[in-house]
Amino acid sequence: MRQSLSSCTDPVRVLIVEDDPMVNNFCTRLLQMKGYNVKTTFNGREALSALETHQFDLVLTDLQMPEMNGMTLLREMRNHHYDVDTIMFTAYATVDTAREALKLGAFDYLTKPFSVDELERTVCRAIEWRRARQERQRLSEVVALYEISQTFTSTLDTETAVHKIVELLWRRFSPAALSLSLVHPEDHELELLACHTAPPSQTPPRAGEQGRGVAVGVRIPLRQGAGYDDLVEEHAQLIDHQDAVAPSHLARFVLRTNDRPVGVLDLIRSPDQPAFDSNDRTLLTICASQIAASLDNSRLYRQLKHQNLEMIAALAASIDARDPYTAGHSLQVMRYAVRLGEVVGLERDRIEALRYGGLLHDIGKIGVPDAILLKPAHLTPEEIETMRAHPVIGVEIVRGIKALRAVLPIIRHHHERIDGAGYPDKLSGDQIPLEARIMAIADAYDTMTSDRAYRRAMRQEEAIAELRRGRGTQWDADLTDQFINLVQAEGQTLRPPDARIAQVSLEYATVHIPQIVLPQF
Repeated sequence: MRQSLSSCTDPVRVLIVEDDPMVNNFCTRLLQMKGYNVKTTFNGREALSALETHQFDLVLTDLQMPEMNGMTLLREMRNHHYDVDTIMFTAYATVDTAREALKLGAFDYLTKPFSVDELERTVCRAIEWRRARQERQRLSEVVALYEISQTFTSTLDTETAVHKIVELLWRRFSPAALSLSLVHPEDHELELLACHTAPPSQTPPRAGEQGRGVAVGVRIPLRQGAGYDDLVEEHAQLIDHQDAVAPSHLARFVLRTNDRPVGVLDLIRSPDQPAFDSNDRTLLTICASQIAASLDNSRLYRQLKHQNLEMIAALAASIDARDPYTAGHSLQVMRYAVRLGEVVGLERDRIEALRYGGLLHDIGKIGVPDAILLKPAHLTPEEIETMRAHPVIGVEIVRGIKALRAVLPIIRHHHERIDGAGYPDKLSGDQIPLEARIMAIADAYDTMTSDRAYRRAMRQEEAIAELRRGRGTQWDADLTDQFINLVQAEGQTLRPPDARIAQVSLEYATVHIPQIVLPQF
């Protein structure tokens, strides 16, 4: 059982274990006169029962007692109550006895008969040593928690930050339930980021899973000017928690940064677990400030990324809109490329490159004259060369944006071929960046399955047959096979029926920006 030292304002809790009534009474009266909170027992077995139900800072125990002697009690305390200090006293002290008692964790020992001064001095030294030791432990734990919390404040990805927060809190504080929500001030909404219930012995759940049957990511509206009570009430509504919890077993924080609410953190312990003590609450307060800063930074970063992606999507839509037959092409290519990247197991940053690369892969068509871009017939060799310049033009347009440098190889090489007959650099095989090989397949498939002025759209079966004919020569063979399996399994999901309706007029296509379902970052 975990024990914690009484605060400076609380009396020190002492357990006396002595079968001699006179010695027991003497020690009890002296320590009570000095302000200690004293409980007495008469053998080791009674002492163990008291230790199971009460918290003590110090145990004074005789060596020779009926039922269970002091040395056996020391051994039991070492296994189950190792953080309670002990002073042993005996009328038959030997060097070996003293050595064994100290080896088992006793702070010191007194030889009977002992004086008032000896008892008082030894108890004071034990308490002072205990306070100093636990203060060092507490400060060390604060520093350790602060250093660990830096791992989630150093990331701007919300999902990663939440996972690290949940993992840290679950491991350190062993709650029976944990929930975390985030305020979105721009939308006046509260979002559930984590909600977990499990026995502390189980592996802590990853953020993004579900607890209590509640779906993480759900949002509810916030009242205007919501205060502490409003946030707590709406957080409880999010996690659908109606059960009353004793205040001693509830650690609740309205997370704040820059003097405004960021979210709510709840940790709950079950009645059979220890209550949250003052040390727990101090450490949680330190963590809460770090969590608030981390979540607010990741929210702002996610909002900025969302805005950037929306602007790029709008730019891509305006490029597509130059040709009413290609409206929505970039967005659809992005869907295919991102999903194929996920299937082949690309890391998150490479998936993000595919997301932006899909939207921007044809941005260079801004530099292609309308007479060529919108020509309703096959192009001449000269016109083909002009059209083939769009990857290079696209790279020059995007080159100055530092945040999009990872996208440049995708834009430049999405028309290369595995056999080296592509453009603009005639790369072959693995010389072509993996993301560009993925984009080439996604681009080709969407082009084949879309109407053009000079031909109708291919059916899925026809497009798949064309991909099979070009696997290993035009497109990467393994990626082509995986993409075919993908569209056969998820084609309807990846390509909604209304995603690519040809626009009636160029005027409408110019102003119409497709509705974008953006990912959660």
